[in-house]
Amino acid sequence: MRTFLLLSSSSFALFVGIILISSRLPSPMPEQAVEGKLVWQKHNCISCHTLFGNGGYVGEDLTVITRKETPSQIVDYLMKPPVVPPNKYTHHPGLAKSDAQNLVHYLEFISTIPTLGWPPQQEKAGKES
Repeated sequence: MRTFLLLSSSSFALFVGIILISSRLPSPMPEQAVEGKLVWQKHNCISCHTLFGNGGYVGEDLTVITRKETPSQIVDYLMKPPVVPPNKYTHHPGLAKSDAQNLVHYLEFISTIPTLGWPPQQEKAGKES
């Protein structure tokens, strides 16, 4: 019983120590990315889009969108949004230029996080020999 209590209390002390040390580390997220996250939350983008597989499935997974499109293309899309398929009249919500740029900074930050291959790539169907 003494061994169990000794191991439990030392594990708990180590856990608390790690939490205290990590809470003092500077935030690695740049300020513009923080502003972009606030835009993401304000416009409830997660209701349609996913990040790291979490969120809505109506829109595209945006985890690595900045690797596929240039920042200027994304900003243009967000400022002058097209009609959202399959609708004929409903447009993607438009953003102000500063909000669009901050959101792109957030998405660029997101794309730097290691995802171990997320999102999965679709395999093309082919004949097996």
